[in-house]
Amino acid sequence: MVRPVDSDTKLLAAACEDPRAFALFYRRHAEAVLAHLLRRSRDRELSAELLAEVFAAALAAPRRSHPRRSPPRAWLFGIANNKLSEHYRHGAIDDRARRRLGMQLVEFTDAELERAEDLVDLERRGLSLRALVDDLPIEQREAVLARVVDERGYEEIAAQAGCSQTTIRQRVSRGLSRLALWNEEGRT
Repeated sequence: MVRPVDSDTKLLAAACEDPRAFALFYRRHAEAVLAHLLRRSRDRELSAELLAEVFAAALAAPRRSHPRRSPPRAWLFGIANNKLSEHYRHGAIDDRARRRLGMQLVEFTDAELERAEDLVDLERRGLSLRALVDDLPIEQREAVLARVVDERGYEEIAAQAGCSQTTIRQRVSRGLSRLALWNEEGRT
């Protein structure tokens, strides 16, 4: 059974038998991979198409190629870089993995693509989301990143942190309040 608190490594190992494991892995990382592709290509449609290819290639990868030493997220970004490089070398998107798996292209709404573009814009101005929270106390920083950046639920974050949902909600609220105050003071 897949649990939202499972590590990415466990999710990839379980993906062979449980499609929900890979779906959770996808939900955790799709937005970040899309923003990365968009940042590198500056092309919304290309980025959206490549995103499907990245996850199809990850799903189709034999177990022996799944990450062992590097984190699964780094492995996934490596696939994204390779797919983008292949596109530029060949002038087309290699969609064999997606077709072999019978996967449809993912259609993103304008709002989803705009959110990815907003993340890219922040980074272009030197304001990485992670850098914005660097000065927060570690518990608030981790809670804010998990909730806002990784879009994980309070229940999942609390289970992983070993505390109550109320505690996590307070950490997120306090962290966001502190960031808002800093923004008003012109810090960010």
